[in-house]
Amino acid sequence: MTWYPLTFEPILLEKIWGGQHLNQLKNIQPPIDQLGESWEISTVPGKVSVVDNGDLKGHNLQQLLDTYPEKILGARLAALYGNKFPLLIKFINAAQDLSIQVHPDDEMAGNQHNSFGKSEMWYVMDARPGSQLTIGFENNVDELAFAKAVQNKTLPQLLNNIEARQGDAYMIAPGTVHAIGAGITLAEIQQSSDITYRVYDYDRKDSKGNTRELHIDAAMKASNLAAGADHKLAYDVTQTGIQTLESNQYFTTRIAQFTGQFEVPHTADFFTILINVGVAVNILHDGNSYRCHHTQTYLLPAAMNPSVTIECDTEARVLIVTV
Repeated sequence: MTWYPLTFEPILLEKIWGGQHLNQLKNIQPPIDQLGESWEISTVPGKVSVVDNGDLKGHNLQQLLDTYPEKILGARLAALYGNKFPLLIKFINAAQDLSIQVHPDDEMAGNQHNSFGKSEMWYVMDARPGSQLTIGFENNVDELAFAKAVQNKTLPQLLNNIEARQGDAYMIAPGTVHAIGAGITLAEIQQSSDITYRVYDYDRKDSKGNTRELHIDAAMKASNLAAGADHKLAYDVTQTGIQTLESNQYFTTRIAQFTGQFEVPHTADFFTILINVGVAVNILHDGNSYRCHHTQTYLLPAAMNPSVTIECDTEARVLIVTV
């Protein structure tokens, strides 16, 4: 089999806080009411990505991993993860505030859910003036103060709010209480996990008049109650070339900002993910050109020819993710 850059059908999720912006960005027809998330690469059970191009079109990613783990992941990662894809890539648009929530670490997620934990990174693609991200506590709190704030519905008053700006990037470690505010669209890179403990949801009701389930006990066990560190990832938004945004035990994310052609640092040792957070670009590989639109994602399997070039006549911004 000749391997090539793979793109997938987006998995579109309606959310109580979603809106229309992702419909517009991704040209979804017919549009989905309250579209909140577009999962780009996923092997979460029940939400498995399906290839949308080339000879493998119609095959789902889990089927490919079951058959070709080393070809997709690379030998080192296949030895570590077997047939499991370690990451989940998505776009999120918040028309309303998301719930205040927290994710467990590997130990808690493994013990409670037989799952990976959830470390995640955000890249802000668009932010309405005045929109805010909530990341961690403004000051140290103890369990009693946390519990009292939850009971009295004053938890937002304890949290650290940050004005969101296009191009900003943040790392959200497990245990960090957080929320995405209304008016923000972002790309999210995370461990392959769908475990979220909601701790506050503004008493809002769905179309049937029901409130959403909260997970207070689990959230309190998972949460880091120390004051939030500076979660913002430092880089020069005006610098051309490639810069590292975040590197940890689960993933490395770099940003390429360029005009013209850019050689992707892809090797046969591991897979590479390209997330287009800027204008449309062309991905050149083995004499073929693959159009990559804004809010589109490609997976470069480890086994494909590592010579990959991205070209664009105007300034492009592409996130490059490896493990």
